[in-house]
Amino acid sequence: MCVDIKRNVGCKKDNIKEPQGSINQIMKDISVKNGKLYDALSSLTKGVLKIVSSRVRNDLVVTTESIWVKQNEDAYVKHQIQRPLWAIVLHKVNDEITKTKEFLDFINVVTKDEIISPQLDTLVGTCLGSHRLDAINIAMRPVYEFLTDKGIVEFNIPSFNSVYSKLESALYSKEIEFENITPLCGFTMENYELSLTDNISIVKLSEEEILEFFRLGIKLGTSMGDVDFVHGIHQYAIKTSYKLPKIIGKQDVAIKDIEQNEYFGNKNEKEVVDALRIFKEGKLYPITTTRRGKSILSIGVSFSFETPVKHFMNNKYRLLKSEIDEFKSFWSEKSTAKLPEKNFLSVGIRRFSQSNERDNIEDRIIDLMISAEAIFLSSGGSFQGELKYRLSHRASMFIGTDVELQRYVFDFMQKAYDVRSSIVHGSNPKLPNKMDGSAYTLEEFCGDIERYLRISIKKAIGQAAIVEDKSNAINWISIIFPSNN
Repeated sequence: MCVDIKRNVGCKKDNIKEPQGSINQIMKDISVKNGKLYDALSSLTKGVLKIVSSRVRNDLVVTTESIWVKQNEDAYVKHQIQRPLWAIVLHKVNDEITKTKEFLDFINVVTKDEIISPQLDTLVGTCLGSHRLDAINIAMRPVYEFLTDKGIVEFNIPSFNSVYSKLESALYSKEIEFENITPLCGFTMENYELSLTDNISIVKLSEEEILEFFRLGIKLGTSMGDVDFVHGIHQYAIKTSYKLPKIIGKQDVAIKDIEQNEYFGNKNEKEVVDALRIFKEGKLYPITTTRRGKSILSIGVSFSFETPVKHFMNNKYRLLKSEIDEFKSFWSEKSTAKLPEKNFLSVGIRRFSQSNERDNIEDRIIDLMISAEAIFLSSGGSFQGELKYRLSHRASMFIGTDVELQRYVFDFMQKAYDVRSSIVHGSNPKLPNKMDGSAYTLEEFCGDIERYLRISIKKAIGQAAIVEDKSNAINWISIIFPSNN
């Protein structure tokens, strides 16, 4: 450390060590596109740190702030800390910085660079938004690497190289990388990461990622009345990374172009949640989705709430290590199916997935039976009695593998249809007996409807993955009248 905030003592100039060796030796650990820019920023950073350290005693303002810190693996608490406001010091010494030889050398380099110069003093961003990029803001990026809550860190090449490589990459790239993070309430797995595609994965969040949600006011656990303590942290999330073209200057972007972007409406995240819910039994739901640019030049973060964290949650979703390969295979099959939004199976999947979010059992049954109608009545029909019969018949033939099971499923789905009708018309549903003759509870009956539908949806997805016409993914004629060949 060069500055001790508690004692408010500035560092001596000779504490900022000059790098030893040639520029090629110094940069050997990173790939540099512009050696002149590296040289100029390195010298400027050291110069600014000297100026700041000389002004700490008179210009530094320290504020008391509440921050979240990790107490243990499952709990976070609020602590009070003293945080120096380095931006105030840099603002006060701005004129002094911009008159230095190091700053003028830096300006000379960036204004002569054919790629960097068009980005200066103008808007830089993507179709999702942009901000003004000034030369002084670029210059100060490496400086903040050495201005910490505890003081000024002594200039060192590894730290500078780390921030410089990110800065240079952002300036020269034609795209800006983004990352969506969707924490899942109720979900755990035995692996730390499950990669589904090159840019979609389910991961265990790092401590810093969890703290970032807390800083946004999104608590990934429950407080039980104590606002300064949160436990039961939901630590797994869907992570999606993608790149968007960099836009320099003011450009009109149509709202429809943004809305049609597959990453804007959380389409991929919904696909993963649906797949998990279809794959096996268990409760889970997305808490929120945050979107932020991963570029060092990006600012801000956007997020949308889905559902607050529930204090109590039964039957949480746990993906076992032994199930990983099977789930990845199912995900691949579901992705291959490429179901259009206006499709009977898409509707069935959506209502099946939505039933997982319902706390009320009767609401779950209604959603599940709408899903059943979408799947088993995909070829139309109108007469109520005929619909009930056709749904039950098709379900029994699609699910059952022998006559006894087909007969039971047929009777079960007829009763399920009647139970749904009783619920929506406000009367008490009459439940059938189980296969062993014992009485059903409403929750058990709902669970079996879900189980039979899960079997059906998985089977239908498998068939949709191998046919061109998605509207006829299920060939009911061949199912009802199977060939003997």
